[in-house]
Amino acid sequence: MKGKFSRVLPLGLALICLGAALLAVGCGSSSSRYRFVQASTGVPNNGSVDLEVDGKNVQTSIGFGQSASYHSSSSGTHKFGVFATGTTTNPYVSSSVSLGSGDTTLLAENPFASIALAPYKDDNTAPTTGNVKLRIIQAAPTVAASQQGVDVYVVPTGQGIAGTNPQISNISYPNASNYLSLSAQSYDVVVTVRGTQNIINSLTGTYPLTSGQIRTLVILDAPTGGGPYGLLELNDLN
Repeated sequence: MKGKFSRVLPLGLALICLGAALLAVGCGSSSSRYRFVQASTGVPNNGSVDLEVDGKNVQTSIGFGQSASYHSSSSGTHKFGVFATGTTTNPYVSSSVSLGSGDTTLLAENPFASIALAPYKDDNTAPTTGNVKLRIIQAAPTVAASQQGVDVYVVPTGQGIAGTNPQISNISYPNASNYLSLSAQSYDVVVTVRGTQNIINSLTGTYPLTSGQIRTLVILDAPTGGGPYGLLELNDLN
């Protein structure tokens, strides 16, 4: 009996240790997604860059203000490197970025001389039936005077902004607004000088939104800095 028990015990311990190891792996990592937008102005080669994550090339020839799709990843800290297109040495910027569970939008921001990576946490929880969600990221360093923000109006298409208040007030660079919860329909988005209804050149757009959609609009400088400014639409959900 003692001999049988002594043979069973090591096997039992091994199974327990294996289970504990698998549990630790399962608890220590969760699914995550990220997407990358090149919003840094004055980058050589017309702003085109390559993206590496943990030493592996994941995307090439990313243009300034180019729309982005999500890449799957594990949660935790990852090393992101932004390189001149076609190169793998002397990165423009290299940073460790912590990805939590869920989705993250990662922007290359600032003029090229001070280029940096900035993560923005996405909330892609589906809107309630008949509704949509909309967020603004202010990624244009010259769109407003230093330390000043802009106002953003989101109104039904064709209504105009006269006599209305901004849905997003005084969003400064570099920051993201909270998500707006809106009924599904077509909207005009209008960006104005803070505290006024003076529309900033080129910062208007019409966006038909259907039930269940989530969108992010990124305010951008021109590729070389300054105007004309632009709004980049990112498809978050549906």
